[in-house]
Parts: sequence; structure tokens; C-alpha cells
Amino acid sequence: MIHAVAAITALAQQCAPEVATEAVVPLVVTESGGNDLSINVNKGPRVRASTLAEGAALVRRYMAAGYTVDVGLAQVNSANFARLGVSVEQAFEPCTNLRLASSMLQQGYGLASRHYSGLDAISATYSLYNTGTLTRGFLNGYVGRVWSAASEMGSIAAPPPIPVPAGGIATTAPSRTSALDDSWVVGQIATTDVEVFK
Repeated sequence: MIHAVAAITALAQQCAPEVATEAVVPLVVTESGGNDLSINVNKGPRVRASTLAEGAALVRRYMAAGYTVDVGLAQVNSANFARLGVSVEQAFEPCTNLRLASSMLQQGYGLASRHYSGLDAISATYSLYNTGTLTRGFLNGYVGRVWSAASEMGSIAAPPPIPVPAGGIATTAPSRTSALDDSWVVGQIATTDVEVFK
């Protein structure tokens, strides 16, 4: 089923109240367009399901073949299912899916806010959600797409500037006038370690 923005907002308020709906809804719109049966086989073929049973079978098939698969409204990645304690079928359930996304966003914000502040911390959180790193989501355009969705829905007046200097590393200073000044930058060096360097 494809959910309209109003329905996604109501679900987010009910199922993921720990994160502002203004942060969750644009992410869902960007990730799945509101389709609770949305499936993305990472580095694999495009697939579609018309029922939960069909979707679960497809996800299991591609997981067994070694792929990770993004599932449901917020496109929760199958690599997180065991850690989050859910089955494939549960990951498709809209309320559960949003609860899982909320948990991942909270964890991501905890890391991002150690290195960024304000909207940059939220942007880095979106980057982590999409790529597992603080910066790649800036570079691949994902963070910009989420902010554009938020702007189109009226959650924000306009998308904030995305901090990407000429060197391609996201900075903590989006209002910089020069990519060559002495700003602090953050880069992911491993899945659990973050290096801050000047």
C-alpha cells in the first residue's frame, strides 16, 4: 500500500514519537515514496512485491544469495534485522518499520551530534542512515534529497546548505566562504570509529 504524507505523518507520530515527524516523514518519502512493500536489493536487480508474503520471499531469496535488502516504508536494511530483533515480515509492518527507523536515527544522531551541531548534525544523521558514514550521504546526494522533500512538504522553508567543499569532505561549517580555510572536518575511517582531523 502507498501511504499519503498525512498517513505517514500519523504513523510516525504513533509509532516513532521519539523523533520529530518533520525528520521522519521526509526520510520515508525519500526512501520509499510511502510504499510499505518497497524493496531495494542493494547492488542487485530491481524487484517488486504486491503482497507481504511475496515481499518476504523475495527478501529472503536475495539475503540467502548474499545481498543486503532495504525493506518497507523507511527502507530498513536487512543487515540490521538481527540486531534490532525483527523478522523479515515484521520489518515490512509499517509501525514496526518506523519504530526501527526511529531507533536507527536516534543512534545516528548520537554519533553525528558529537561532531556536528544544528542542521549539520541532522544532515550527518541522514548520511549515516543512508550510507553508514557521516559524509558519503552528502556526496551521493541523499541528504539533499531528504531536505528537498522536507522543503516540498513545508517542514522547512528551504533546504539548508549541504557542506561539501572542493575536496569532497563534508565540513562542520556550511556557511564557509572558502573551501580552503582551516575548518574541522569529520571522516569515517571504519564502521565504528570516527576520526576528526584538521
